[in-house]
Amino acid sequence: MKKNNFAEEYAREAAIKAQYHEAEKAGSREGQEAAQNAYHELEAQIAAKGNFYARIYRLYSEAQERGNEYIDLNDTIWDEQVKPLIGSLREYGIEKFTFSSTWSSAVETAWLFTQNGCRLEGLVEINRRHKAFMSDEYEKAHGYLFSIGDAADK
Repeated sequence: MKKNNFAEEYAREAAIKAQYHEAEKAGSREGQEAAQNAYHELEAQIAAKGNFYARIYRLYSEAQERGNEYIDLNDTIWDEQVKPLIGSLREYGIEKFTFSSTWSSAVETAWLFTQNGCRLEGLVEINRRHKAFMSDEYEKAHGYLFSIGDAADK
């Protein structure tokens, strides 16, 4: 299993965003530019670890921003993407994820997750990408909670 630094990288991202907002409040264009440069450097470091790492980090970051416990797969995942995606999640130490896609063949994708060593644990409520109208609270969505077994479990 490859080591992931998602929590550390997310902490850096949050600190950079805070630095940017402080500079913005202070009217410091130089401080804002320094934060932007630090953010681009962090993005480049994440991208250098490969497409799957960068994708999983983006999912991790989104989950943290929304207050979700697990990363959420909520878009279209084509059949041929399932095996490498689950393999990458496993490789980077992700033990559970939610799947809240509402596209028409989502149940077929969920089946493919099980065929690639994942176990359906049940249904959960998560925070969606968007906040509710006139609120600081995220809209709620429902999704499947999966655990990822070892590669030998498939």
